[in-house]
Amino acid sequence: MMRLINVNAIKEGAVIARDIISYEGGILLTRSSKFKDAFRQKLLERNIYEVYIEDEISKGIAPQDIINPKIRRQISQDIKTEFEKLKNTLEINIACISEITTTLFEELSKKDIVCDVMDLKMNDDYTYQHCIGVAILTTIVCNKMSIRKDHSHKIVMGALMHDIGKIIIPKNVLNKPEKLTQEEYELLKTHAEIGYRIVEKNGFISPITKLAVLCHHEREDSSGYPLGKGEELHIGAKIVGACDVFHALMSNRPYRQALSVKEVIAIAQMEKINVPIRQTIESILAFYPVGCNVLLSNGDMGIVEKNFAQDVTRPLVKVICNMHTHKRKEYKLNLQQQLNIHVIEKISDIPL
Repeated sequence: MMRLINVNAIKEGAVIARDIISYEGGILLTRSSKFKDAFRQKLLERNIYEVYIEDEISKGIAPQDIINPKIRRQISQDIKTEFEKLKNTLEINIACISEITTTLFEELSKKDIVCDVMDLKMNDDYTYQHCIGVAILTTIVCNKMSIRKDHSHKIVMGALMHDIGKIIIPKNVLNKPEKLTQEEYELLKTHAEIGYRIVEKNGFISPITKLAVLCHHEREDSSGYPLGKGEELHIGAKIVGACDVFHALMSNRPYRQALSVKEVIAIAQMEKINVPIRQTIESILAFYPVGCNVLLSNGDMGIVEKNFAQDVTRPLVKVICNMHTHKRKEYKLNLQQQLNIHVIEKISDIPL
């Protein structure tokens, strides 16, 4: 039993429901530990804005990880190790990347997956966790779009390596909290070509994978970089590029907090992303993660218990109380069936 609550709303003594991981990979707070007010600022400083807690009203709520947490941690460790080696050797262990890709397909084989934003968030080093997040999205999209399995594998390998060129970019540019200067932006843009040069001569890497690394910032209207390619872009580069945009918008960055799914979709619709790919991503992103608190159009407040692939905006909600009367309630409302009621917004907590 657990629910997702804003860090600013957590009360002293609240029971932590999931380990909270730091950027360095260490555990900041362990599951079952009790929250103290002194922890609040430390979490915010690490761009951790929401935490799962256990309490009485969340009984029966259990978010299901789309990837086994143990496997996810192993993937994270393997990618981190490879990226660290890459800084010194500028050579990639393609066997390791291929093995991780196979694991992702094994974990994400279902076509009716609904992806909670929390499945894509990790409080860890941005570049390699971003590559994992993009690879997860890419795997699901390839499955949903029925891309040939051998091609899908090569595309997801490209997703895992799409930002490897950033290991050369200075961290003060990558993590700058203010807007980049034009010179800094031009430097950042070189990461696609740098990444391509790292993989270009490797005969074990497919051209499909190499194109995803080189062209994930290209757009069909030729407005992207580094080549200004247009409609002749390979489908793999289009998928990785689209997943890259979505994951970046959903992630906490030094210069802004992660955006809501609703905001992400609104911004992505203005980007020059391939429309069928964009719509496929939109169809798998749950607007309201399991365990989050929501306000309904009938004035009731509750906790999201389940999301549905048929319509990711209309979850099953465990209703807790009414926002006007604060009178306790306890019933389940399936918004797939109650079409006259909808979620107005995600809220930080349920006042009781």
